[in-house]
This record gives sequence, structure tokens and C-alpha cells, in this order.
Amino acid sequence: MKIATMLAGVLALGLAVSPLGLSSAQAEGLDFLKNVKKSEKPYKIGFSNGFIGNAWRAQHVEGVEKTAAELKAAGIVSDVVIVNSTSGASGQISQINSLLAQGIDALVVNPVSAEPLMPIVQRAIDSGVLVVVADNPLPMENVLNVSLNHTQYWGIETEWLIDAIGGKGNIVAIEGLAGNTANDWRVRARDEVLAKHPDVKLLASVPGGWDQAQAREAMAGLLAAHGSDINGVLIQDVMSEGVIRAYKAAGAALPPLTGDYVLSYFKLWKSDPDLVSATVANPPGIGSDSLRIAVELLEGKELDTSKLVPNPLNPDYSNTILISQPYVVEREANTSRSWCTEETQCISLDEAMAKLDGQSDNAALDKTLSQDEVRARYFK
Repeated sequence: MKIATMLAGVLALGLAVSPLGLSSAQAEGLDFLKNVKKSEKPYKIGFSNGFIGNAWRAQHVEGVEKTAAELKAAGIVSDVVIVNSTSGASGQISQINSLLAQGIDALVVNPVSAEPLMPIVQRAIDSGVLVVVADNPLPMENVLNVSLNHTQYWGIETEWLIDAIGGKGNIVAIEGLAGNTANDWRVRARDEVLAKHPDVKLLASVPGGWDQAQAREAMAGLLAAHGSDINGVLIQDVMSEGVIRAYKAAGAALPPLTGDYVLSYFKLWKSDPDLVSATVANPPGIGSDSLRIAVELLEGKELDTSKLVPNPLNPDYSNTILISQPYVVEREANTSRSWCTEETQCISLDEAMAKLDGQSDNAALDKTLSQDEVRARYFK
């Protein structure tokens, strides 16, 4: 079954955003745990990142590097070998083969695309390696997915944009990397929200590759095709500044748009009181969190199965930790929004900027867990 078909079915059932844990019956037979107790400390772990083309991914990897250094200093790991693919699925497959040849105890992988990576991940499992999948889940039984809630990410932004344009009108969308699991998951979440709002029409949806230059070019094409008919722009992360540049180059007034959660965008937003925007922070620290969870499993800690939810791509598998998006940012905090919770905080633009004080302009609003927090939240 194709990934897109499985994901559509999951979203239709509402399983991708389920906050409930599994019953004891569902939690039985967690096949991803079969390779847990075959290693001794210090552990050697491989981290495979399937895409390195933007600041988010750079921060994602930097977080893993910092956590790896901490774990190495504590004597828990001997090494965390980090590899980044710049040539898509083929490059990532080759790099994972190399990691396996180095005798790793666990593989933490953020796959560039699900289907091409599944055979090499299965090879890792068959060779006795624990596999933890970071952020972009795999529809496989023998892995533990640690994923951000991408239904929440673009679902909230879509709801916000619909409200910002008054519940009716025309929007366009700039997607991320075509074929990427998280991107496809988000697109289906957007479409589910739009289906509930027949007075809002999606004029066009095009890929921007999570790249400012590509997003600017894509938005220029949308402006040429639709011009003033566009009442709002729905944009995934890392690309909003490119979209704004396209509008300025065209001499067109900016409509409400979803923004980015990096400091440079916050500064731009702050400087323009007429810019109507909001953003959901999608934390790059998910890589660090996934590494810490892998270490706890290698240490033989007992996973709290009540924290598991069905696999976002195949609900027949009970093997996913779904991490909520930590912040929704508006110019003024609106804590009355339906999506505001203890785990997903609704904060103001000023509060978001304060959290990034002293950091570089491309720093993303992030939230990561310490080893103690991982242990307390997900283990018994």
C-alpha cells in the first residue's frame, strides 16, 4: 500500500492526533523492542539525517551533536556517528549501509522519504540494531517512531489563516519537500481542515522545498497566475521570508500569511505592524529527543506504553511517541484559542523573541528534553 493512501486513511479516522495512549492489549508484542538488550555500555549509535538543505536541519543536527557530546562525556556512548545526505534517498541508503558496517548498536534515522528507506531500515533491524525514527515516521512494525505532530502543525496554521481572512476567500499554499513524509502528512491535515470550510478555496498548492529562494520563485508564479485574487498564503516553515520578498518584488500588498519561527522572521514581523501572521513552532530538537530515547532503551529502561499512540502511517502498529508542537505564536498571545494546551503554549511575538534573545537570526524557536525529562515522561 502506498504511503499517501495509508496516511489519508489514518487522518480520516482521526488517529494521527489522538492524545490517548494504548490499551494493554495494543501495547503487547512491541516488536521494536526485540533488539534492545543485545548491547552493553558504552554504546555506538548512528544518526542518519536525510536532508541538510536549510537552517532547520542544521539546528536539528547541532542539537544531536550537543546531546551526543553530553552522553559521551558521561560514558554512556562511545560515539554517535552523524551522517547527512545531500543526494536524497540514494545517498541516505548508502550512508546507512556505512553505519551498519561500523557495528552500531542503534540507528536513529530521519528519513528523507519513507518507501525507499524501508528495505535498508529492515536490514538494520535484521542485523540486531535498534531503530528509532525521528520526526518523519515509517510505516514499519519493528521501529519506534518519535514524531512531531504534523497534523497539529499545519492543521492549526490552516485554521488560523481561515479565521484571519474572515472564513471565506481564496488562499494559496507553499508546501515543503515533495514526497517527504512530514510534508505529505501536513498536506492531508490542511485538506481535512479546508473540507470543513467550503467558503475557502485553495487556488493552488506548490512545493517550495523548504528553501527561501524556491519559495520566492514559487510565490512569484502564484502571483502571476492569481494576483489580487489571493486573500491569504499558507506557508510551511523556512519559507515565509521568501514569499514576502516575492510580494515586495511584485509591488503587491501582503495578505494574511503563516510565518516562520526563526528570529529573522520574528524581527521582520515586529518591524511591520501591518503584517498579519502567526506560526506554529516545529522544534528541530526532535533529533536530540529521539537520541535520548534510544539511549534509554539501550539502557534497558522500561518504556511506558501508555504514552504510545498508533503509527501515523499505519494504525495497525502501536509504536509511536507523538510529541506536541510546543508553541503557537501570534502578535498578541491569544490563550482562548482551541489549540492552546499545557503542552502547546500560545505565546506572543515578544515572548517568542525573548526565548531567542542572543541567538543568531536563523535560530529556530526550539524545545528539547533533558535525559531526566525523557526518562520521567516516557519511561517507568
